[in-house]
Amino acid sequence: MTMALEGVKVVELARYISGPYCGMLLADLGADVVKIETPAGDPTRDEGPWIGDESLYFAQMNRNKRGLTLDLRSDAGREQLTALVRDADILLENFRPGVIDAMGFGREALAELNPRCITVSVSGFGQESVIRDRTAFDCILQCLTGLAAINGRPGDFPMLTGAYIVDTVAALIGTIGALAALRQREATGVGQLVDVAMIDSALTLLGPVVPVAAATGEEPELVGNADRTSAPADAYEARDGWVYIHAGPDAFFARMAKAMRRPELLESERYRDIVSRVEHRSEVDEAVGSWVAQRTVAEVEAELAEAGVPASRVNSVVQAVQDAELEIASRLVDVRGATGATIPTLRSPVRLSDSPAELRHGVPVKG
Repeated sequence: MTMALEGVKVVELARYISGPYCGMLLADLGADVVKIETPAGDPTRDEGPWIGDESLYFAQMNRNKRGLTLDLRSDAGREQLTALVRDADILLENFRPGVIDAMGFGREALAELNPRCITVSVSGFGQESVIRDRTAFDCILQCLTGLAAINGRPGDFPMLTGAYIVDTVAALIGTIGALAALRQREATGVGQLVDVAMIDSALTLLGPVVPVAAATGEEPELVGNADRTSAPADAYEARDGWVYIHAGPDAFFARMAKAMRRPELLESERYRDIVSRVEHRSEVDEAVGSWVAQRTVAEVEAELAEAGVPASRVNSVVQAVQDAELEIASRLVDVRGATGATIPTLRSPVRLSDSPAELRHGVPVKG
């Protein structure tokens, strides 16, 4: 079976998450990705969590690639890289802006060397930003954009998310951009720059909060786990755990009140519609919270499922992995590590019916 990106050649000069995860997504879809590492190697090779002597961190971002170590400060190393780029469809990098140009592989140089080559450049603020030289990591962008400020409950200190979401979204944007540029090249025969700014990733995650703040100058309401535009929509504590209930829309709230055997909630002007309920959120949450507190998680889920109200138990990560209904085990794929060890990784999230992602290579061996 022909894979979707079979025949596409990618040269990857990237480290950590945003660049390497983009490269891995392309590799999973059939692209031939050659990961170039310096003699010191990608830093994530030396970072946990570990499976024996293998970095699970590195494996999750770099499976399905071929590896090549080059000393790019040497003439021989630069010559080898030049030969690879001359035949590449995509050059993927996440250096600081200007570094790839200084190396001799910027857009002007590629116009001579390989005009068909697409460049995917991932950086903190984009290639043209006035602060493009500022060092930026996922955590920095979460804090700069306000993402950390709205991720918590009122009165809490700013809270980072538990996952590298800005890096991951940047990788997804880079992948989408690469595919769009490949499609455009079919018409023009010429590659282009895909300029991925991680700040855009963070702002994308913030969604409508950003334009509202820009238009009104007002800070968004900080309500922790709750949906800011809906009520009741929050995590509530049951007798043996937590349940998230999304009953903000009027139809869902009517079903919720019926399940709670509280018809008077529907008769009150204070709760007549979603706008009124958001305005009186604390009262709504108190009513729902009291009802949930008398029940187990399973009882809440069962009663609300019967009533047609969206609700879910709140799992820990281990509980999620062990949750048979979620079938997370089927979303894992074992890869061969650099030392031959077997390492579990998450399979590609891109699922195609006629040209599915495949595991063709394990973790690239440094050398």
